Amino acid sequence: MSAGKRFVVLDGMRGLAALTVIVDHVDSPLLRSLLPGRYLAVDFFFVLSGFVLSHVYAARLSGGMSPLAFMRARLIRLYPLYLVGTLSGVALTTALVVRGWIDVPWQSIVAATGLGLVILPTPIEWSPSPYNIFPFDGPAWTLFFELLVNIAFALVFLRLSQRVLIAILALGACGLTAVAYHFGALEGGFNWDNFIAGFPRVTFGFFAGVLVHRLYLKRPAPALPAWAAFLALMVMFMLPAGPARAWLDLLAALVVFPLLVACCAGSEPRGRMARAAATLGLLSYGIYILHVPVRDWLSTIMVALAPELNLPGAAMVALVAVGTIAATAVLHVVYDEPMRRWLLRRKAGAATSA
Repeated sequence: MSAGKRFVVLDGMRGLAALTVIVDHVDSPLLRSLLPGRYLAVDFFFVLSGFVLSHVYAARLSGGMSPLAFMRARLIRLYPLYLVGTLSGVALTTALVVRGWIDVPWQSIVAATGLGLVILPTPIEWSPSPYNIFPFDGPAWTLFFELLVNIAFALVFLRLSQRVLIAILALGACGLTAVAYHFGALEGGFNWDNFIAGFPRVTFGFFAGVLVHRLYLKRPAPALPAWAAFLALMVMFMLPAGPARAWLDLLAALVVFPLLVACCAGSEPRGRMARAAATLGLLSYGIYILHVPVRDWLSTIMVALAPELNLPGAAMVALVAVGTIAATAVLHVVYDEPMRRWLLRRKAGAATSA
């Protein structure tokens, strides 16, 4: 099966999950009450990432692609928009300090910027925003864990037998269970208090996606209709769990999301549904990595221009979503895709020279 095949429904589900994450970062009591499991979007992302990267790169890694070349390809895909999100946060923080609206030491800004540019978390004592390990673009914590697991995948790929894969998944499942028991949910990884939770979340999710892809190549699961796929994903985010939150999160991460990816890989939408899913997928990474900087800039501008304006939470979520989609669409055309093409040409030129 061609590595260039597009999984349109999975692309659309990734976009829908990215939009859901906005609710986690824009205060809306109504929408948060409707989406109590919104943070599980991250676990879905990790499963989907393992599936897609296995599909795209397994043959290349088997054919001699080096771990370094694999990581270079991943950085070309992920870094340009990450850089925009990070520098947007740096610029806003700097502007607020200059205006005297916040009190942040310049050495903290410099240290966090340096670490952020190389996609490393900022220690609490150096951070302008101690709550986030990536103070200028909070959601980037998942990018840090994603790249860690990408490195591990590339390094162990040639020895990644089915037995080794099952052993990794067993360790990841034990880690997920410990995290869910300790924190009462799988929500964790984004600050130093729950940083440890990120490791089992990305380990199990990513390698579960790899296993799902291997099984898909042998015998694809029955395909869900596109509408059922989107509905099933949203139901997992909407289910109220109460005291059973930890168990529902484990069910979602260990069972439901791998099954959803397996059953949606073969879905073939048509017409408007296909176009909408493809568009959502195209914009999904930008929506995820840029929505917090967009939120922060919008909030600052609104306070400066109309301090008396107090938008309802749901309206603010909608405004941030629309602003982020617009920014992502523009950047895709004028910056992200041209930059990635340029980097790929440089990479190809370097390889030819070598």
